[in-house]
Amino acid sequence: MHKNPPPKIDLSDEAVVQCPYATYQILHRQGGTGVDPAIGTAVGGYQDLMALARDTATFSSSITQDGQGPRHMGVGSEPVQPDVEAIFENAHPMVNALFTADPPVHTRHRKLLSKALSPGRVRALEPHIRTVARELAEGFRAQGRLDLFRDFAVPLPVTVIADVLGVDRADLWTFKEWGDLMISGNIDVLDHAQRRRVAEAVVAFHRYFIPRIEARRARPTDDLLSEMVNAREADEPPLSTEELLPIIDQVLLAGHETTTNLIGNGVLVLLERPELLARLRENADLIEPFVEEVLRWDPPIQCTYRRATREAELGGAPITPGAMVVPLWAAAGYDPSVFPEPERFDPERPNVRKHMGFGYGPHFCAGAELARLEARIAFDTLLANCDVLALDEAESDLRRLPSFASQGYRRIVLRFSAGGATGGG
Repeated sequence: MHKNPPPKIDLSDEAVVQCPYATYQILHRQGGTGVDPAIGTAVGGYQDLMALARDTATFSSSITQDGQGPRHMGVGSEPVQPDVEAIFENAHPMVNALFTADPPVHTRHRKLLSKALSPGRVRALEPHIRTVARELAEGFRAQGRLDLFRDFAVPLPVTVIADVLGVDRADLWTFKEWGDLMISGNIDVLDHAQRRRVAEAVVAFHRYFIPRIEARRARPTDDLLSEMVNAREADEPPLSTEELLPIIDQVLLAGHETTTNLIGNGVLVLLERPELLARLRENADLIEPFVEEVLRWDPPIQCTYRRATREAELGGAPITPGAMVVPLWAAAGYDPSVFPEPERFDPERPNVRKHMGFGYGPHFCAGAELARLEARIAFDTLLANCDVLALDEAESDLRRLPSFASQGYRRIVLRFSAGGATGGG
């Protein structure tokens, strides 16, 4: 409990963007919650996050208050400008779905999507993901140089999700551009110009996918898009286009952004710990817990958002109806009551999978197992193909992305000698 008011924090401060973990440690010393005056109450204590995640009636994921669904207009309170609304007139109507829906609507969406992203289906993708990773490695292996995001960490997950959705690989970088804009609109405060760019991306996304949705309805295929379009449950209607568009959007975002930054953050961990890099080379079984510890220590997604539907209290901080609440999932990994010495990177922690890098509760990331599998294969492939791995400091830009919610690096360029394989196991 807070004996004093929760501390004020500024999540958009450049020092916090570059290193949020010091702020999280301060929060834990002062009760686990803080207040960002520009956004709302930030919750970082592990137990408080569990309580928040479970109480969907009090802490709603439908944070927009305009009744128009997830339009990616940022988490600020300023009304959408008239010229941005004019752009949206060309978009298809949407409703809150999956990530931005609450039970029972969320429960229905999750049930329908769970068939398409079942553990069995994800496991069946492993040979295909390894093939994509091997093909990408063949493109850079002989060069002794790797522009990590451009040549590997972006095209690997985006190619996989494009193939799974059954859309053209030639559109890969278009998906990346849309995804970057829309995920920023989910988690950041946007200015006017950014809102215009996001609105234009939403319209382009709709124009691309609506004909493909209609084609799958008329003639089902064996891809994920067709499975989502034609998913059925007893006594439940199929997903409407208004529901499908935000769900496809979320699958596309979850299908690349998280994995891309998970790979980048993990590579930096290894470059800073050559003894750990050597251990992973000697024992590939350590890759799996290594990925889990990266998800605790430097997770790609730092937070999401909720809106309080009624008066509440978390960690001793009072919360008023209608107020924004920020679940700091990344801060859970720095709660010393759960993870002793949280600043120490240790893939052999006995509770290494207890992090909240994919959230917690009903809204736990639906694509978590796919991201885990892609990351494991990515590190397996990099270690098999890149010996004497080193950072090219002159060409790299290790500033963090300009977002307090999405944690990654701007550019990582590696130098190496070619390894003895052309792809991971």
